[in-house]
Amino acid sequence: MDMNRLSILGLAGILLVACQSKTYKIEGSGNGIKDGDTLYLTTDLASGTPTDTIIVKEGRFSIEGESDSTCLCLLYNARHRDINVPFFIEPGGNISVTISGEPGMSRVSGTTVNNQWQALNDSIMILGKQINRIATYVYGNNLSEAEKAEKIKQMDRLNEQFKACVLSFAEKNTDNEFGYFILTYYDEDIIEPGKRMELINRLPAAMQGRPAIRSMKERMQAASRIREGAKVVDFKMNDLYGKQQSLLPLIAKNKITVIDFWASWCGPCLQEMPAVVNMYNTYKGKGLGIIGISLDDNQQNWESATKQFGITWPQLSDLKGWQNEAAQLFNVRSIPQTIVVDQKGIILKIGLRGAELEQFIAAHTK
Repeated sequence: MDMNRLSILGLAGILLVACQSKTYKIEGSGNGIKDGDTLYLTTDLASGTPTDTIIVKEGRFSIEGESDSTCLCLLYNARHRDINVPFFIEPGGNISVTISGEPGMSRVSGTTVNNQWQALNDSIMILGKQINRIATYVYGNNLSEAEKAEKIKQMDRLNEQFKACVLSFAEKNTDNEFGYFILTYYDEDIIEPGKRMELINRLPAAMQGRPAIRSMKERMQAASRIREGAKVVDFKMNDLYGKQQSLLPLIAKNKITVIDFWASWCGPCLQEMPAVVNMYNTYKGKGLGIIGISLDDNQQNWESATKQFGITWPQLSDLKGWQNEAAQLFNVRSIPQTIVVDQKGIILKIGLRGAELEQFIAAHTK
């Protein structure tokens, strides 16, 4: 778990649709600002490009505006950008902001989403400080292996508490925009797919129809098809010579097959390729097959790489790069990636590489 997940730089501009008055008002004060200070409000958290400018007067500031949707934003001091506070603009909301000169200690309130946002931050801040203290102790002292292992176990337990905390807030807020935010922000390391789908199904119908949720459900459905014990879905794709090939007939030729997702531009793929070639040459006579699926978008680069490494097993690609249809079908998010299947296309293992892959092949080609 990455405790920087809630840092300002890690937050994307997230829009949450709302059906109510468009007008919002932000009022605030704090010890991290002084009269005459310029505050910037931005909804582009990646670049910080201001959408509004506010001048502090008599220790306070305020701004009114209109928005069609609930939107994660950032208010920061032009003089000291580390003095900032993330919060949600909510149509129809009166938002109270207290800026602190101490990073992470600013506060927001006044609307449903912001109240829940603050409560979540309060909870994970405590866990984050505990994890940081333990990590500082571990890496700042010469501990025995037993002591280090115990401290790591403590951090693991805190990480599990972090996940449980996020999940608890998601479960309590499936009827509002904050629940939607949690489900679209946190990945599967925090909310596992089965639970995520359960919570998505509890969202209001209008939220379930949003593009982000539809896309998420499609990815999870694709991932559910790619699991050990499932049969791979057949597809057709051109080989190096432009001839269309079907996956399952190619698999049926071998006792065991490695479906290898790679690309000529992928450094780790090329680094591992000599070992893959050696494995193939060692076990092909015992029933091993490999089917390469290239995420290249250039025919010449693809061909050159296969010649360079002496790759003789079937190669398939639609030359669409990361939009490769097979990669989409098999939910491939990074390469190199392998899926090992039997003669009928049943998935035996996913993600094996290097020595682990060869050991598995050796055990299944006796």
